[in-house]
Amino acid sequence: MSYQLMFQKAIELHQNGALNEAEQIYRQILETAPQNADILNLLGLIAQAKGLHYEASNYFYKAIENAPKHFPIYFNLAVSLGAVGRYIEAIEAYHKVLELKNDCKEAYLGMGNLYWAQNKIDDAKLAFQNALKIDNSYLEAKTNLAELNNDTETLNKICQNNPQALYYLGRRAFNENYYDKAYNYLQKADNLISDSEIKTILGETLLAQKKRVEALQRFYQAAQIDEHNTTALVNIADLEAQNRNFKEAEKYYHKVIENDSRNLRAHTNYANMLCQNKRTLEALEEYRNAVIISPQSPELSYNLALILKTLEEYEQALDLMFNAFYLDTSHIDWSLNIAETLVMFYEKAPEKAKKICENWYQKMPDNIVVKHLWSVLNQQTNEDENKYNRLLFDNFAETYEKTLQNINYAVIDKIIELYAPLNGKILDLGCGTGLLGAKIKSPENEITGVDISENMLKIAAEKNTYNKLINQDICEYLQSRNQYFDCIIAADVFCYFGSLAHIIQKTFPTRLIFSIESNENIEQFSVQANGRYKHNPKYIKNILQTAGFTEINSSYTVLRKENDKEVYGYIFEAK
Repeated sequence: MSYQLMFQKAIELHQNGALNEAEQIYRQILETAPQNADILNLLGLIAQAKGLHYEASNYFYKAIENAPKHFPIYFNLAVSLGAVGRYIEAIEAYHKVLELKNDCKEAYLGMGNLYWAQNKIDDAKLAFQNALKIDNSYLEAKTNLAELNNDTETLNKICQNNPQALYYLGRRAFNENYYDKAYNYLQKADNLISDSEIKTILGETLLAQKKRVEALQRFYQAAQIDEHNTTALVNIADLEAQNRNFKEAEKYYHKVIENDSRNLRAHTNYANMLCQNKRTLEALEEYRNAVIISPQSPELSYNLALILKTLEEYEQALDLMFNAFYLDTSHIDWSLNIAETLVMFYEKAPEKAKKICENWYQKMPDNIVVKHLWSVLNQQTNEDENKYNRLLFDNFAETYEKTLQNINYAVIDKIIELYAPLNGKILDLGCGTGLLGAKIKSPENEITGVDISENMLKIAAEKNTYNKLINQDICEYLQSRNQYFDCIIAADVFCYFGSLAHIIQKTFPTRLIFSIESNENIEQFSVQANGRYKHNPKYIKNILQTAGFTEINSSYTVLRKENDKEVYGYIFEAK
């Protein structure tokens, strides 16, 4: 095939969108004519169409060496340089276009857009004005200038059949949270032109209107038009993750990161998804990437710390937790998690853990959480114990029942197994989220629940098994109670108290059922690093007898698990 026929065939393929086939022929021609500026330019245009702007720029530069007076090549070069953020070089290329062809309005438009991208608004306005001097009806320049001048009136005048003006109006409405108005403008623009950016913001508008299915369709359409549209890609990934289409979501998170390795949203949300799927080590890597990108983000440091905590890397986790907490001390749940992590670290390195706690206490002596932990680790009495318990369980309420499932909590089931049926008027001391009431409720009983945590009681109320729920400290309630009960039950409650004599005295002569964590090697009771108390069963029997109870039964059993170890204790019944 002759050179001319090959060239014509390649041009035909190129025009019909068969870029790979056209590129193959162009390369064959280039082998015999390596200095051919037209072929180099065409290869640059194919690379440009594929989004390979660095490669395209190299072709255009080579073409310019062989045709330095051919202004379209400079124009093409400017487009690719601008696409990869090389704004200074791109603007120089547009100036070169104007040196060779001073009435090229498109060069002024491109230059104006590049100034705009750099927030050089005055320079951008001047470039658009120069374009309009060449052609005062040049709609693209007129539209951009109106947008920069905040000229909504002009935009509305020219928006008929003008997708750019409609897009600007839609974007303005979206930014002002007028989503219905934004949708109307953007939908009109979308009907006029198939543009990735228009479809993306249309998708975001639909998302704001809680139309997730339609939004996802728009993001997919935007990505099909421009596979490098990271905003569309990350929205696809997030929505597919929410739809639990994890394989699809992962594919699109990878695409975003390939296009933009410092995309914080992609790294963070991908890490969250990996955590959800128990892919802990991979999640750890993504969180680390996110923290490198945004080291001053407390949430990222905290999330990374949670992963390290699950891997039992407590010291590293604590460093990150404190970093997050000191950046934003408003998170009560963070301070509680720091305390929990310190307790876990205490089991491995007690002296180090105590020193970290001491440093925290010195910095924040009024923080109720560290005050409690410092008192526990130093075997001292904390006068704010009730405040701490209320804070703990208010923050724990939402995850309380799931946590009990994870630790094989068995106290309530054991109470029912040993002492059912539980009929008559029942007082559930420290009722929490109402798990006991839900299991023993029957037409033969009437249950009152008392708990220090308002948030726990809200969840208990949803079960509709209690005749009355009272938000009060159990000691205060027992001190002032004037109601008769057939049975008082305290399931996993007395472990939060050291001395129990004053509580048990107030329950007499009512039938009493309760659990304790036990240790027969202590005199009466001792506090553990986790803030829970263990009691000697002989001490318990003694105070029950002192209170007046004469019939005392007990059963030694597994109560729950802690750090995968079984925790033993007793279920007592006293009459």
